[in-house]
Amino acid sequence: MLKATEQNDKLKRAIILSIALHCVLIAVLIWSSIHQPQESSAGGGGSSIDAVMVDPGAVVQQYNRQQQQQTDAQWAEQQRLKALEKQRLAAQEAAEAQQREQAEQQKQVEEAAKQAQAEAKKAAAADAKAKAAAAKKAAAQAAKQSSDVDALLGGLTDAKNEPKAGGAPAGTGKAKQSGASGAEIDAYKAQVSRAISNKFYDASSYSGRTCDLRIKLAPDGLLISVTAVGGDPALCQAAVSAAKLATIPRPPSPQVYEVFKNATLGFSPQ
Repeated sequence: MLKATEQNDKLKRAIILSIALHCVLIAVLIWSSIHQPQESSAGGGGSSIDAVMVDPGAVVQQYNRQQQQQTDAQWAEQQRLKALEKQRLAAQEAAEAQQREQAEQQKQVEEAAKQAQAEAKKAAAADAKAKAAAAKKAAAQAAKQSSDVDALLGGLTDAKNEPKAGGAPAGTGKAKQSGASGAEIDAYKAQVSRAISNKFYDASSYSGRTCDLRIKLAPDGLLISVTAVGGDPALCQAAVSAAKLATIPRPPSPQVYEVFKNATLGFSPQ
């Protein structure tokens, strides 16, 4: 409605301007005709007035074309601005979407790191628990083996029965009760030590060292078990290996066997 009113006002102004121009033009023509000298001609007298007429419709059309051109230019500028704004909004949305995607990726990375850290802590706790259980089990087994050995040895672990390095095997204090003499016990001890020493190929390197070996023999002299219970660690390791390879002679009597069937032997390679 406002636009139509503006168009009507413009049209009125154009018509008024056209009428004013016509009036001025007529006044000029009249003034020119009054002051122009009369000329006679052969055919008779008369005056020549050149009149220039202006078409109001043409003026209005030209004005309307100018207005339309301005309107079209304004519309084109508006469309261009709208396109630019649309592009700006699209770019802004794309940037926001990229930021959201990056934030989501960062969040996923952080969650994965936290999960990996939690799993590592859980695995470490499980490993520590397993190690503790294994250590506890090993300690229980060691205690049980120690108890079993003590039971098999019949109290030979008692300090008063332990021989000194190079001394007689435990149980010699019971020699009189078993019926074996000290000479028989010493002689068999020497045989056992010699049998073990025969499996040493570098006995000189262990000179001056001793090891307490706890042995368990069968009645025919077969070595059932051997363990190191004290002494030089290197010698003990070699002595245990040599004892397992040695051929131990048969005890000379049941009395001697009773002494050595579960005994601790002070060993030094010869």
